[in-house]
Amino acid sequence: MKTAHLVLTLTCVISFTCTHAKIGYFWHITDFHYDPLYTSQGDTRRHCRRADERGSSGHHRALGRFGDYSCDSSLELIESAARHMRTRHSENVEFVLWTGDIIASRYGSDEERFQAIRNMTDLMGRTFSSHFVFPVLGHLDPAPSENLTNLWGHWLPLEALQTFKIGGYYTIEQSHSKLRIVALNTNLFSVRESNGGPAQAQWDWLNAVLEKAASHSEMVYIVGHAAPGSDSRHAYDAHATGANAQYLRTVRRHARIIAGQFFGHLHADTFRVIYDNDRPVSWALLAPSVSPHREPASASNPGLRLYKFDTNTGKVLDYTQYYLDLAAANRGGAAEWTTEYNLTQYYGLHEVSADALHNLADKLRIGSPHETMAFNKYIRAYSVKHDSSECDGACAHQHFCAITCLELAAYRQCVEAAASALAAAKRAASLETPIAVLLVMVISVLTLL
Repeated sequence: MKTAHLVLTLTCVISFTCTHAKIGYFWHITDFHYDPLYTSQGDTRRHCRRADERGSSGHHRALGRFGDYSCDSSLELIESAARHMRTRHSENVEFVLWTGDIIASRYGSDEERFQAIRNMTDLMGRTFSSHFVFPVLGHLDPAPSENLTNLWGHWLPLEALQTFKIGGYYTIEQSHSKLRIVALNTNLFSVRESNGGPAQAQWDWLNAVLEKAASHSEMVYIVGHAAPGSDSRHAYDAHATGANAQYLRTVRRHARIIAGQFFGHLHADTFRVIYDNDRPVSWALLAPSVSPHREPASASNPGLRLYKFDTNTGKVLDYTQYYLDLAAANRGGAAEWTTEYNLTQYYGLHEVSADALHNLADKLRIGSPHETMAFNKYIRAYSVKHDSSECDGACAHQHFCAITCLELAAYRQCVEAAASALAAAKRAASLETPIAVLLVMVISVLTLL
């Protein structure tokens, strides 16, 4: 009896130790948009920079110490984010994903921009002194260069530095697990660059890396600045149509080994589901920005994201979204970063997978009180608990289209079909169609899209 009890005890201890050893964390931080010229004496009409007294009318509101919703990030905002990250799971953080747009738009000369990136790199180095930070380039960041390679060389191995220097992309092989990180230069997917030699070189390299990962039974994280697909707030797409389609084909072909895709760029908290013959096969999670400003003429509270994952397999288990109530921080004079939500608890997910996120996307179609509650949760998270503007049925369906229709033509068709359905419903309403029948008509049409 004692022997059996001892075996059971040892089994439990070993099981707990092995299970615990698999769990790790990584940060995803994005879109600092650091503006060294931000000042609380600045003018929002001049991007929160100091106004020329001769040309200023003097009629502008006071700005906050930690930033303003209409402008890019102050140094104090970013430093407060760094202080918060140092206090969370530091002993179990495996690495940091830093997905671009480090500096503000419309800032300085090339030399000044590089110095600003150097300052942010030094801050990240001090914050994560014993961790690897894996940076990628955003569309506001400089092109890959010898200077950037030298700046980030202490984080990246020699093989990664070689491809980063020529194209801004690289891969990291985790020595203690079967997880590979693939960092893309999504600037090469843009209309301006997608047909050039560097873009083709990245495609050739990406296919070779994914084929090698498959042959070695590795799982892969794809990391970049701008995700595939569209966003309803912009009149343009981040990627050229051909590059967007090629990326989706690549993901579908290698979906079995892709454990996650992580992007920024939109300054919003959202996600994407990739389908193959109507079957969800992969997903991408888009983290909100540290910068409180969001184009066009909108804003979010600053956000930071900490992922929980299985370090052996790369399977994402959950994440915790942290945020700063910027208005409260400026009023109180202290930046108190707090938990906004936990992914699985907030949305009631049993796991993080393509199927689970597909089911969540389906709940975001407004057609019942339950679905309306789900969408209201989503839209609160989307702007990191800041934007309280109304989002009607057409707006809600645009979000659904952006999440589920990543082919650019398919997104436009999805939005146009929803608009047509709503227009038909309005015409029916003008003919005094009973409201119950009207609702059934709208829901029926949207469900078929």
